[in-house]
Amino acid sequence: MKLWFPALLLALTACQTSGGAEESTLAVNAEAAPKRVPMEKLRKRVADADEAHAMASLEFRMKVSERELAEMEAAANSADAAEAIRSARVALGAAKAARRRFDDMERAVKIGETELSVARAQEGLRKAETDLLGILEIFEEESEARAKDEIIRRNEVAVATAKARLEQAELQQVMVVESELPARMEKLSEAVRVAEAKVASAEAKAARVALRGELEVGKAKAAEREAKEAARKTEKGRAQARERMKAERDRRAARKAEAEAEAAASEESGVSE
Repeated sequence: MKLWFPALLLALTACQTSGGAEESTLAVNAEAAPKRVPMEKLRKRVADADEAHAMASLEFRMKVSERELAEMEAAANSADAAEAIRSARVALGAAKAARRRFDDMERAVKIGETELSVARAQEGLRKAETDLLGILEIFEEESEARAKDEIIRRNEVAVATAKARLEQAELQQVMVVESELPARMEKLSEAVRVAEAKVASAEAKAARVALRGELEVGKAKAAEREAKEAARKTEKGRAQARERMKAERDRRAARKAEAEAEAAASEESGVSE
């Protein structure tokens, strides 16, 4: 009796200690274990994350396309503006060349033509006057000559006509030198001024087009960066949701395996007994 009683007390104490340790371990494991989430809820989270990522990816691709389109439009508008500047400068060059050609050659030609016309008219007048004087000298000795008066009249008409032609040539010279040539020069200078204004306008428009293009491309790039960041965040969220669902599956599989192992151990212990 004295021999087995102390042994019994030791066995009971060991059982109590072992049971307390197991309860303490279970309590710690329960505190350390993550909060359980139903698999259906996890699947919904993954599905929502997949959908959010798909939408964000689509939005990102759209923003990439919009940025590319903005760049192409900016390039096309810049090319059009550059062509407008080139055309305006070509027109300006032509206007300046026309004015220079007029100032260097056409003006001199026109003045020369009027001077030549005046000289011809003067020469015609001198010839007509000389002829008239010759006729008068001839008929001065022949007072009885037939057709004397008619011949003198015709030569006097020739002199008057020559004077009229000279006056007309001199008037034409004045009109050309004092009116037509200055008007022509003013018209050519106005064409140059208009062409210069068109060049300035084309250059200003090109600057506005370039600035507008930079702004549009900049906005498109900013929107693209935002969409890319949103897609990155949704990708991260999708990965986290899938990882959480995988962890839950692994945890459930581990618990199932553990339960099956315990059941197998219990069956084996029962068979041994």
